[in-house]
Amino acid sequence: MTHISNIINNLLDNANKYSPDKPEITVHTRNVANGVEVTVEDKGIGLSKEVRKQIFDKFYRVHTGNLHDVKGFGLGLSYVKAMMTAHKGQVDVKSEPGKGSSFILFFPFHLN
Repeated sequence: MTHISNIINNLLDNANKYSPDKPEITVHTRNVANGVEVTVEDKGIGLSKEVRKQIFDKFYRVHTGNLHDVKGFGLGLSYVKAMMTAHKGQVDVKSEPGKGSSFILFFPFHLN
């Protein structure tokens, strides 16, 4: 259970760090076929297609331009990916620059 809390906290922390002055962050849950989906959505700076391909790589950091206050080691999303894989789940991201990001977690009901 600790890892699942860490996954959600990491996504919430990122949504806050990469959002402008007043972050708008929503968390949705829903039952889907064979599991539960949790979505963490923000209206932050968003991610380009090129960045989306790399964000789950260990030590990858998003270049934030003028946002010098964003700290980190580039380990958070690689941890999220590793823990979702360990729980037989999946993580996906939908994002557009300037429009925000949605991280979608899928947790299966049964670990086969």
